[in-house]
Amino acid sequence: MFKQILIALSVIVVVANCALSTRNVEYVYPTYKQCDPRWGNDTMGIKGNGWRSTICGEGCAMTSTSMALAALGVKINGTAITPKSFNQWLIANNGYECIDSDCDNLVLTAPERLSSVMSLIGETEKPAFSEIVNDILYNRIIHVAHVHNNSHFVLLVGVDSTSPVEAFLVHDPYYNSTSYPYANISDIIRFKIDVYPVYKQCDSRWGNVTMGTDGDTICGVGCLMSSISSALAGTGITVSGATATPLTVDRYLQANGGFVTGTSDLKESVIPSINPLRIQWPSDGMHTTNDIPLATIKEYIDQKVPRVVIANVMHGQHFVLVVGYRSDNDTLIVNDSGFDRNTYSYSQDVVGWRLFNMR
Repeated sequence: MFKQILIALSVIVVVANCALSTRNVEYVYPTYKQCDPRWGNDTMGIKGNGWRSTICGEGCAMTSTSMALAALGVKINGTAITPKSFNQWLIANNGYECIDSDCDNLVLTAPERLSSVMSLIGETEKPAFSEIVNDILYNRIIHVAHVHNNSHFVLLVGVDSTSPVEAFLVHDPYYNSTSYPYANISDIIRFKIDVYPVYKQCDSRWGNVTMGTDGDTICGVGCLMSSISSALAGTGITVSGATATPLTVDRYLQANGGFVTGTSDLKESVIPSINPLRIQWPSDGMHTTNDIPLATIKEYIDQKVPRVVIANVMHGQHFVLVVGYRSDNDTLIVNDSGFDRNTYSYSQDVVGWRLFNMR
């Protein structure tokens, strides 16, 4: 009855890599039922060589996904996302695909096209129970789990500590169930959540502002500074009391010797002076080659207090903030300040790294 491609969301709380503190984010998940009369009879999917059902009939994964997106603050046309508005957006933006005569299948990368707040890791076997527990505890992964013998999807929202077996609290979009045993989950598709704002270096608010002393502008060469600004803002670190943006960071660096004399090259060692208690430029912060294993990059991102990871790409001509990764063991999910893209290849594109510890 509930045939649909599973979507699961993975939440990252992007704080930084210091053991003294973390910035905990609490997400409040609304409870949406797929058969709610406000949207239950709405048709899902796309026209094609297959059937299309209603949200009530096959909308469990889509409804679970909309609950997670709403909790993350994603809006459509200025209002909180619901199964109705999400379905309408998916239909208008190629968010469904036909597979095996079923045209209600959710395109797994569609949510990241709607909002940069989340990016697909991929469809995987369910992680160990303890791993999912930690992901929930650290508020970094949201899971929409495949249950009922691969016929239904639910949103995991907590750990059921009262259950005699390993189990999770859920928001079930169809049944009145509030808990499912870990053993009943077959697989999960996961998304990471990116709490860093996406700053574009050519934004009119700062794009024409000069960096350093050689006349270059933020629009022209501000990719590294824009990536650092995004990390600062996502970590909640202000610049002289103001929100961290490429403009406020540039002003600070201009006033505090933050550029190499006669150039627009940024001095990474000056960044910690913005807030010495919360920022570190560590001894392993500079990497001029791709000498960090991908497994280590994943560990940095997945730590309880993640490290800020900035990749040097495009033959060394560009920097991007790494916010996640796909399950294909190569694709990095990024916030790109200069181009309209959100992925780079670890093996083909990365030529170096910049690492910061922020808390």
